[in-house]
Amino acid sequence: MNAPAVAELWRYPVKSMGGEQVAELMLDRGVVAGDRAFAVVAVATGRVLTAKRVPRLLDATARWLGGEAEIALPGGPSVRTDDPDAEAVLGRWLGQPVRLERPAGHAVTVEEYQGDPDGSAELATFDLPAWGFVDDSPVHLLSRDSLRTAKSWHPGGDWDLRRFRPNIVLAPGPAADPAGPAAVPAARSGEGEVGDELRIGQAVLEVTSLCHRCVMVSQPQRGLPKDREVLRSIIRETGAMFGTYAAVLRPGPVRCGDPVTVPVAVQADGAG
Repeated sequence: MNAPAVAELWRYPVKSMGGEQVAELMLDRGVVAGDRAFAVVAVATGRVLTAKRVPRLLDATARWLGGEAEIALPGGPSVRTDDPDAEAVLGRWLGQPVRLERPAGHAVTVEEYQGDPDGSAELATFDLPAWGFVDDSPVHLLSRDSLRTAKSWHPGGDWDLRRFRPNIVLAPGPAADPAGPAAVPAARSGEGEVGDELRIGQAVLEVTSLCHRCVMVSQPQRGLPKDREVLRSIIRETGAMFGTYAAVLRPGPVRCGDPVTVPVAVQADGAG
Protein backbone atom coordinates (compact mmCIF):
# COMPACT_ATOMS: atom_id res chain seq x y z
CA MET A 1 0.00 0.00 0.00
CA ASN A 2 1.17 3.51 -0.73
CA ALA A 3 1.77 5.73 2.27
CA PRO A 4 0.04 9.11 2.35
CA ALA A 5 2.37 11.97 1.60
CA VAL A 6 2.73 15.60 2.55
CA ALA A 7 0.81 17.62 -0.02
CA GLU A 8 1.13 21.11 1.51
CA LEU A 9 2.88 22.78 4.44
CA TRP A 10 1.67 25.94 6.15
CA ARG A 11 3.10 28.30 8.77
CA TYR A 12 1.25 31.09 10.61
CA PRO A 13 3.85 33.48 12.08
CA VAL A 14 1.26 35.66 13.88
CA LYS A 15 -1.58 34.04 15.77
CA SER A 16 -4.94 34.34 13.98
CA MET A 17 -3.49 36.04 10.90
CA GLY A 18 -3.29 34.41 7.50
CA GLY A 19 -0.21 32.31 6.96
CA GLU A 20 2.16 31.24 4.23
CA GLN A 21 2.52 28.06 2.22
CA VAL A 22 6.08 26.73 2.34
CA ALA A 23 8.11 23.85 0.92
CA GLU A 24 9.66 22.85 4.26
CA LEU A 25 8.86 23.12 7.96
CA MET A 26 11.30 22.53 10.79
CA LEU A 27 9.58 20.71 13.62
CA ASP A 28 11.30 21.29 16.94
CA ARG A 29 10.33 20.05 20.38
CA GLY A 30 7.24 21.96 21.40
CA VAL A 31 7.08 24.21 18.32
CA VAL A 32 6.95 24.49 14.57
CA ALA A 33 9.73 26.96 13.76
CA GLY A 34 8.22 30.33 12.89
CA ASP A 35 4.64 29.24 13.64
CA ARG A 36 2.59 31.38 16.05
CA ALA A 37 5.82 33.14 16.92
CA PHE A 38 3.92 36.36 17.71
CA ALA A 39 0.52 37.28 19.08
CA VAL A 40 -1.40 40.55 19.08
CA VAL A 41 -2.28 41.56 22.63
CA ALA A 42 -4.86 44.17 23.65
CA VAL A 43 -3.18 46.79 25.83
CA ALA A 44 -6.40 47.45 27.76
CA THR A 45 -6.82 43.87 28.95
CA GLY A 46 -3.45 42.20 28.44
CA ARG A 47 -5.26 39.40 26.62
CA VAL A 48 -4.33 37.81 23.30
CA LEU A 49 -6.62 38.79 20.44
CA THR A 50 -7.81 36.03 18.12
CA ALA A 51 -10.05 35.93 15.06
CA LYS A 52 -12.68 34.18 17.14
CA ARG A 53 -13.38 37.58 18.71
CA VAL A 54 -11.71 39.91 16.18
CA PRO A 55 -12.37 38.31 12.76
CA ARG A 56 -10.55 40.99 10.79
CA LEU A 57 -7.23 39.57 12.00
CA LEU A 58 -7.70 36.91 9.31
CA ASP A 59 -7.57 39.61 6.62
CA ALA A 60 -3.91 40.25 7.43
CA THR A 61 -1.21 37.80 6.35
CA ALA A 62 2.18 37.15 7.90
CA ARG A 63 5.44 35.89 6.43
CA TRP A 64 8.32 34.47 8.51
CA LEU A 65 11.65 36.19 8.01
CA GLY A 66 13.66 34.05 10.41
CA GLY A 67 13.43 35.69 13.82
CA GLU A 68 10.91 38.34 12.74
CA ALA A 69 7.73 38.40 10.66
CA GLU A 70 6.39 40.70 7.98
CA ILE A 71 2.68 41.54 8.27
CA ALA A 72 0.69 42.61 5.21
CA LEU A 73 -2.51 44.47 6.04
CA PRO A 74 -5.39 44.50 3.55
CA GLY A 75 -4.82 47.38 1.17
CA GLY A 76 -1.40 48.01 2.70
CA PRO A 77 0.90 48.83 4.32
CA SER A 78 3.26 46.00 5.25
CA VAL A 79 5.16 46.20 8.51
CA ARG A 80 7.83 44.10 10.13
CA THR A 81 7.43 43.01 13.72
CA ASP A 82 10.67 44.81 14.59
CA ASP A 83 9.60 48.11 12.99
CA PRO A 84 9.40 50.84 15.65
CA ASP A 85 5.88 51.81 14.55
CA ALA A 86 4.53 48.28 13.96
CA GLU A 87 2.29 48.29 17.03
CA ALA A 88 0.93 51.74 16.23
CA VAL A 89 0.10 50.67 12.67
CA LEU A 90 -1.68 47.55 13.89
CA GLY A 91 -3.49 49.53 16.58
CA ARG A 92 -4.88 52.01 14.07
CA TRP A 93 -6.05 49.17 11.84
CA LEU A 94 -7.73 47.31 14.72
CA GLY A 95 -9.13 50.42 16.37
CA GLN A 96 -7.50 49.82 19.74
CA PRO A 97 -4.01 49.98 21.28
CA VAL A 98 -2.16 46.69 20.87
CA ARG A 99 1.30 45.26 21.33
CA LEU A 100 3.11 42.39 19.68
CA GLU A 101 4.38 39.68 22.01
CA ARG A 102 6.50 36.56 21.68
CA PRO A 103 6.02 33.50 23.90
CA ALA A 104 7.64 34.44 27.19
CA GLY A 105 7.53 31.22 29.18
CA HIS A 106 4.34 32.00 31.06
CA ALA A 107 0.66 31.39 30.34
CA VAL A 108 -1.25 34.13 28.55
CA THR A 109 -5.00 34.59 28.47
CA VAL A 110 -7.23 34.59 25.39
CA GLU A 111 -10.65 36.17 25.30
CA GLU A 112 -13.00 34.67 22.74
CA TYR A 113 -16.51 33.58 21.90
CA GLN A 114 -17.41 29.97 22.66
CA GLY A 115 -19.84 29.22 19.86
CA ASP A 116 -21.08 31.51 17.13
CA PRO A 117 -21.00 35.26 17.94
CA ASP A 118 -24.14 35.72 15.81
CA GLY A 119 -25.95 33.02 17.77
CA SER A 120 -25.93 31.82 21.37
CA ALA A 121 -22.25 32.46 21.98
CA GLU A 122 -20.76 33.27 25.35
CA LEU A 123 -17.63 35.30 25.93
CA ALA A 124 -15.06 33.15 27.70
CA THR A 125 -11.38 33.16 28.56
CA PHE A 126 -8.75 30.44 28.70
CA ASP A 127 -4.98 30.28 29.04
CA LEU A 128 -2.60 29.35 26.25
CA PRO A 129 0.36 27.12 27.18
CA ALA A 130 3.43 28.86 28.53
CA TRP A 131 5.60 27.64 25.66
CA GLY A 132 3.59 28.98 22.71
CA PHE A 133 0.55 30.68 21.23
CA VAL A 134 -1.26 27.47 20.25
CA ASP A 135 -4.63 26.26 21.46
CA ASP A 136 -3.47 22.66 21.81
CA SER A 137 -0.46 20.69 20.53
CA PRO A 138 1.93 22.48 18.16
CA VAL A 139 1.25 20.55 14.94
CA HIS A 140 -2.10 20.36 13.18
CA LEU A 141 -2.70 17.71 10.49
CA LEU A 142 -5.55 17.59 8.01
CA SER A 143 -6.07 15.33 4.99
CA ARG A 144 -7.58 16.18 1.65
CA ASP A 145 -9.85 13.17 2.15
CA SER A 146 -11.32 14.94 5.18
CA LEU A 147 -11.98 18.06 3.15
CA ARG A 148 -13.62 16.09 0.36
CA THR A 149 -15.87 14.26 2.80
CA ALA A 150 -16.81 17.50 4.56
CA LYS A 151 -17.89 19.04 1.27
CA SER A 152 -20.73 16.51 1.17
CA TRP A 153 -21.95 17.72 4.57
CA HIS A 154 -22.47 21.26 3.27
CA PRO A 155 -22.19 21.21 -0.54
CA GLY A 156 -22.91 24.91 -0.88
CA GLY A 157 -19.99 25.90 1.35
CA ASP A 158 -16.46 26.80 0.44
CA TRP A 159 -14.27 24.26 2.26
CA ASP A 160 -11.03 26.08 1.52
CA LEU A 161 -8.34 24.65 3.81
CA ARG A 162 -7.49 28.20 4.95
CA ARG A 163 -10.56 27.99 7.19
CA PHE A 164 -8.88 25.19 9.18
CA ARG A 165 -5.30 26.46 9.42
CA PRO A 166 -3.42 23.13 9.24
CA ASN A 167 0.36 22.90 9.32
CA ILE A 168 0.56 19.62 7.40
CA VAL A 169 -1.90 18.71 4.64
CA LEU A 170 -1.86 15.04 3.62
CA ALA A 171 -2.57 13.66 0.19
CA PRO A 172 -5.09 10.81 0.24
CA GLY A 173 -4.03 7.19 0.28
CA PRO A 174 -5.73 4.38 -1.69
CA ALA A 175 -9.31 3.34 -0.99
CA ALA A 176 -9.88 1.81 2.43
CA ASP A 177 -11.02 -1.78 2.98
CA PRO A 178 -14.14 -1.40 5.13
CA ALA A 179 -13.75 -5.01 6.31
CA GLY A 180 -10.23 -4.40 7.59
CA PRO A 181 -9.84 -5.47 11.24
CA ALA A 182 -8.08 -2.27 12.23
CA ALA A 183 -9.80 0.16 9.87
CA VAL A 184 -9.68 3.88 10.48
CA PRO A 185 -12.30 6.16 8.87
CA ALA A 186 -11.10 7.00 5.37
CA ALA A 187 -11.98 10.64 5.89
CA ARG A 188 -9.00 10.92 8.23
CA SER A 189 -6.49 9.15 5.95
CA GLY A 190 -3.07 9.42 7.51
CA GLU A 191 -4.14 11.78 10.31
CA GLY A 192 -3.97 8.92 12.81
CA GLU A 193 -5.69 8.03 16.04
CA VAL A 194 -4.86 9.49 19.45
CA GLY A 195 -1.64 7.86 20.66
CA ASP A 196 -0.40 6.92 17.18
CA GLU A 197 3.12 7.79 16.11
CA LEU A 198 3.49 9.30 12.65
CA ARG A 199 6.86 9.43 10.95
CA ILE A 200 7.00 12.27 8.47
CA GLY A 201 10.30 13.10 6.84
CA GLN A 202 12.92 13.09 9.59
CA ALA A 203 10.44 13.98 12.34
CA VAL A 204 8.32 11.72 14.53
CA LEU A 205 4.97 12.98 15.85
CA GLU A 206 2.52 11.63 18.38
CA VAL A 207 -1.16 12.28 17.78
CA THR A 208 -2.40 13.88 21.00
CA SER A 209 -6.03 14.70 20.25
CA LEU A 210 -8.66 15.26 17.63
CA CYS A 211 -9.08 18.89 16.67
CA HIS A 212 -12.20 20.38 18.27
CA ARG A 213 -13.53 23.03 15.91
CA CYS A 214 -14.93 26.39 16.94
CA VAL A 215 -16.32 29.54 15.35
CA MET A 216 -12.94 30.21 13.70
CA VAL A 217 -13.84 27.99 10.74
CA SER A 218 -16.92 30.06 9.99
CA GLN A 219 -15.28 33.48 10.06
CA PRO A 220 -14.80 35.53 6.89
CA GLN A 221 -11.34 36.15 5.49
CA ARG A 222 -9.75 37.17 2.23
CA GLY A 223 -11.81 35.58 -0.54
CA LEU A 224 -13.98 33.56 1.86
CA PRO A 225 -17.39 34.65 3.17
CA LYS A 226 -18.70 34.11 6.67
CA ASP A 227 -20.45 30.73 6.69
CA ARG A 228 -21.93 29.49 9.96
CA GLU A 229 -23.07 26.26 8.30
CA VAL A 230 -19.45 25.09 8.01
CA LEU A 231 -19.18 24.78 11.79
CA ARG A 232 -22.74 23.57 12.21
CA SER A 233 -22.20 20.73 9.73
CA ILE A 234 -18.99 19.62 11.47
CA ILE A 235 -20.78 19.60 14.82
CA ARG A 236 -23.67 17.65 13.33
CA GLU A 237 -21.50 15.04 11.61
CA THR A 238 -18.56 14.55 13.98
CA GLY A 239 -19.34 16.32 17.24
CA ALA A 240 -17.07 19.20 16.12
CA MET A 241 -13.97 17.02 15.58
CA PHE A 242 -12.08 17.59 12.32
CA GLY A 243 -8.36 16.89 11.84
CA THR A 244 -5.79 15.96 14.48
CA TYR A 245 -3.24 17.63 16.74
CA ALA A 246 0.21 16.18 17.31
CA ALA A 247 3.26 16.75 19.49
CA VAL A 248 6.84 16.44 18.25
CA LEU A 249 8.64 13.39 19.63
CA ARG A 250 11.69 13.65 17.40
CA PRO A 251 12.57 17.00 15.80
CA GLY A 252 13.45 17.28 12.16
CA PRO A 253 12.55 18.87 8.84
CA VAL A 254 9.39 17.96 6.96
CA ARG A 255 9.15 18.64 3.23
CA CYS A 256 6.42 18.52 0.64
CA GLY A 257 6.34 15.06 -0.87
CA ASP A 258 7.64 13.31 2.25
CA PRO A 259 5.87 10.00 2.85
CA VAL A 260 4.02 9.45 6.10
CA THR A 261 4.80 6.16 7.81
CA VAL A 262 1.85 5.30 10.00
CA PRO A 263 1.07 2.54 12.51
CA VAL A 264 -0.40 -0.78 11.36
CA ALA A 265 -3.79 0.34 12.63
CA VAL A 266 -3.83 3.16 10.09
CA GLN A 267 -2.12 1.28 7.28
CA ALA A 268 -4.77 -1.44 7.49
CA ASP A 269 -7.30 1.22 6.58
CA GLY A 270 -5.59 1.73 3.24
CA ALA A 271 -4.53 5.21 4.25
CA GLY A 272 -0.99 4.01 4.72
